[in-house]
Amino acid sequence: MTASGRLLVEILSIGDELLMGQTVNTNAAWMGRILEEEGWRVNRCVVVSDEEAAILEALVDAESRADLVLITGGLGPTRDDITKHVLCQHFNTSLQRVPAVEDRIVGWFQRRGREILQVNRDQALLPEACTVLDNPLGTASGMWFDRPGGVTVSMPGVPYEMEYIMEHGVMPAMRQRLERDGRRSKRAHKSLLTMGTGESQLAAKLGAMEDELDAAGVKLAYLPSPGSVRIRLTAEGHAVDALETAHADVVKRLSQWVVSDDGASVEEALGAALSRNGWTLAVAESCTGGALGAAMVARPGASAFFLGGIQSYSNAAKVKLLGVDAGLIAGEGAVSSSVAEAMARGARDQLGADFGVAITGIAGPEGGSEAKPVGTVFMACAGPSGVRSVHHRFGRDRKRNLEMSVRAAAQLALEMALNEAADAKPASGVADSL
Repeated sequence: MTASGRLLVEILSIGDELLMGQTVNTNAAWMGRILEEEGWRVNRCVVVSDEEAAILEALVDAESRADLVLITGGLGPTRDDITKHVLCQHFNTSLQRVPAVEDRIVGWFQRRGREILQVNRDQALLPEACTVLDNPLGTASGMWFDRPGGVTVSMPGVPYEMEYIMEHGVMPAMRQRLERDGRRSKRAHKSLLTMGTGESQLAAKLGAMEDELDAAGVKLAYLPSPGSVRIRLTAEGHAVDALETAHADVVKRLSQWVVSDDGASVEEALGAALSRNGWTLAVAESCTGGALGAAMVARPGASAFFLGGIQSYSNAAKVKLLGVDAGLIAGEGAVSSSVAEAMARGARDQLGADFGVAITGIAGPEGGSEAKPVGTVFMACAGPSGVRSVHHRFGRDRKRNLEMSVRAAAQLALEMALNEAADAKPASGVADSL
């Protein structure tokens, strides 16, 4: 346990594919987010190779500190999956066949019309010392081990299987145990998202406020990413009562850069603004090749405001699909404010949307010139009150340029939408007279 009474958790992610970069460790990110929401503190996340000695060493080390150790990976039916055997050695137990689990595995294969092999049946061989955690989504069961000073849980590395076991097995049992022991600690977070400046300038703007927040028990963290900085405020125990006021003070102090006062992404904030006002959006993308459209539909509810997009990567596509004048492209260049504005108007007109957003630029690493170096991006938004374009010069990294272009275009559209909504509001007293 931490000094604040929070449960201390460590995560062991097993798999050579994680160390080699062949698979991204999304499991640890998901668990970290869910556990933090529960008020539990993840102290370490360690990636371990598929080797017995490495797993044993990491497990012993984690259990020496943590109340809860969560292991993912190495539970498949092939020879390289050794986690169960290592756990048997560590907990001085042996594998035994669990008939109920074997019946479930056989049924899983039968329902899919697939042949079941002996190695599949042997997934029902589980350490005798463990409590089995059901996994109806796959063949590898979760395993719960009570140990002096805490709990160790092993789960499959398949993300949706791990998430099911965490949500239906691990977390309910741990909540019950903590409530029984009176060990749960009150903890809360609030966030805001900023764009247009870096964390150093944000910190300078807050100045002495950071010391005041710290004295009140409210911790502040800066979480930068390409094109934006998310600020998180965290409080525990009695300090939670001061969190609302502290958050409002930070939002007010940084208001010129705040995109969302609830920490939502700029794409989420744009979608919310459009939905709130019953407006629709269309996009025209050149250098980003559909990334803005993908970002807008990444979350449920996009059908309420998103009509579609046109990927006009070539000049011919800009002319044919968006109605951009070929002479304009020849005279100004495809990467220009005038072409961006024409693309935005074209997207709005072609799809019949309230707002059209366009991006055209040089993502790199090649293709730039002295006048328009790599990282030069123009974006425009056409709305009911007209069209507006902006010019950015990012950097030479292609991936970062694309990410920043998407966020900057969404920010431009959000600003246009919010201004449109503000202009549409009736003056005080007018609404009552209608």
